[in-house]
Amino acid sequence: MRDEIAARLHRPAPAQAAAAPAEPPPVLTVAVVPASPRPLARVVVGDGSVVAWQELVIGAEAGGLRVAEVLVEEGDRVRAGQALVRMDEALLRATLGQAEAAVTEAEAALRNARQDLARAAELSRTGNTPRQTFEQREAVALQAQARVASAVARREEVSARLAQARIVAPTDGIVSRRSVLPGNVTAAGQEMLRMIRDGRLELDARVPELELAALRPGQPVQVTHGDRVIMGEVRSLAPTVSAETRLGVVHVALPADSGLRPGMFARAEIRPGDAPGLTVPQASVVFREGRPAVFVVQGERVALRPVTIGRRAEGRVEVTAGLTDGERVVASGAGFLSDGDRVRVADR
Repeated sequence: MRDEIAARLHRPAPAQAAAAPAEPPPVLTVAVVPASPRPLARVVVGDGSVVAWQELVIGAEAGGLRVAEVLVEEGDRVRAGQALVRMDEALLRATLGQAEAAVTEAEAALRNARQDLARAAELSRTGNTPRQTFEQREAVALQAQARVASAVARREEVSARLAQARIVAPTDGIVSRRSVLPGNVTAAGQEMLRMIRDGRLELDARVPELELAALRPGQPVQVTHGDRVIMGEVRSLAPTVSAETRLGVVHVALPADSGLRPGMFARAEIRPGDAPGLTVPQASVVFREGRPAVFVVQGERVALRPVTIGRRAEGRVEVTAGLTDGERVVASGAGFLSDGDRVRVADR
């Protein structure tokens, strides 16, 4: 009995239960804000080539004429009615002289025929000439009248061809191409010059099809070409979209002093106005594995949430997917956090 009591006295005391692991301290004290909808300036970006608003192709109306003089050069500004090209008129003027002489001859024959008809009519009333003679004189007078009409028509035709020998500007504009030289013999319809109507240029900006619904004529456009920035406006939208690229064309009217030239390539930023969107502070967005994400506060911990971002304005970023209205996100210090970290929310 004594041995048993001694053994109990000398038995080592049981080890105390291991203490529960302590909760790790918060990694960081962070500021938290809710994702909230706000109006943001919308910008639609497109690019394309500078083109003429309307390019007029001016050709020769009459064929077989020699070009005597070209009165303009490429780049010249011209006014409506200004002479551009002059043809050799010698042959046409000679033909016009013949046509005028033919008119004079036909008119003289008509006068004689009418005088004969008047005498025949008088004799027919007195019974001194047969009815047949009167009818013959009447037919001759009608034929003479027809010859006058034919001669006058021929004269007008030659006059019209003579007018075609002088090529004039149909409207104000800028000569963009000259394809005829003195000495050339033209064919009817041959291109001689090209003009930019009224000197107006525009940018044909290609825009993704999903952005077209927000665009309207009259909206402001910022056009960028190198270091040059020009303000224009939407003139119209093309009625079709390319089936291959899914891009639509927006015609952007450029100011007269843009300094751009047809064929140049430029970038357009079209501003259709403000539109609401779910936003977070720009500092809330981090990039992990090349994708944008935010840290959402859930209790005392944060969860990394991949998101899709859109517009940026005034220090805010639009979140188009991945967040809902009111969810709390880390507003500062997000770059130092990892998924699942404990945080302390700062009092605001």
